[in-house]
Amino acid sequence: MKGKRRRKVMIVVGVFMVIIGGILIYWNIPYSPGKASFTKQMQQRVEKLNKSEEVCTAEEIEKLPEPLQRYALYIGLENYPKYKMSNIKFANTKFVFDANSGKVLNMDYDLWLFNDQPYRSAFCSSSMYGVPFEGLDYCTEDKQGGMKGILGKAIRIFDVKDDQGYKAVLISWVAEGVTFNPAILVSPYLSYEVIDRNHVKATITYNGVSGTGIFTINDDGAITEFYSDERQVEEIDGVKTPVGWRCEYRDYIEKGNTRQISKVRCVKVFPVKEVVYFDSDDFIVEHEQ
Repeated sequence: MKGKRRRKVMIVVGVFMVIIGGILIYWNIPYSPGKASFTKQMQQRVEKLNKSEEVCTAEEIEKLPEPLQRYALYIGLENYPKYKMSNIKFANTKFVFDANSGKVLNMDYDLWLFNDQPYRSAFCSSSMYGVPFEGLDYCTEDKQGGMKGILGKAIRIFDVKDDQGYKAVLISWVAEGVTFNPAILVSPYLSYEVIDRNHVKATITYNGVSGTGIFTINDDGAITEFYSDERQVEEIDGVKTPVGWRCEYRDYIEKGNTRQISKVRCVKVFPVKEVVYFDSDDFIVEHEQ
């Protein structure tokens, strides 16, 4: 009897070890059903784009506020293609998952920006204590924007979306597009108000929703940051509170006939502190016209 019991225990343990081994192998292989589904959706959206050979013209640039005209000259915007889509792949990015605890993840971030109509979505891949963690930034046609979290490539642990999230998507689209696809500067969805020689207020209006932020342009013409107090809302002491958000652009480099940043940081500006929650100098940009 003891021998039979021992064999049963060994069989159970063996099956358990096989299952655990299978899970570990699955976690460590490159394939992810969530990422595959996301990429397929983005590619389908690309396929629906109307192809165009349009470029940014001198006449369009002359209609921009003077500080942004300096930026256009600095980066070489004239004759820059009006790309309908930009795909930015960030690798080894430092990301603060929780601003309160300061928990930092090292993640890959796959960002897609569409310019035919303001649209943004992204997929992040990381791990927490050895378990794969994936996040999806998304927006919907009914003006909802949010993030979905997936643990172990299979278990949805949260899915939060709301109206504020949609406004955040539009503001992020402006902040990211101005350097990765600067043709958005002449987008019909953007309007401007000059504050002074080095600051321009930008307002995006799309799908009945508006959001604003302020560009800082140095004397050379480089945009150095974008700030908005409308993008971020977080619960502080049980109260939903607007939080400042700043995108910083550093170290412009030559890319073909234009200049592009080589470093980007995103910062949450709380009433009593600032948190750099996204920091990258390792990314590639691909376009579709």
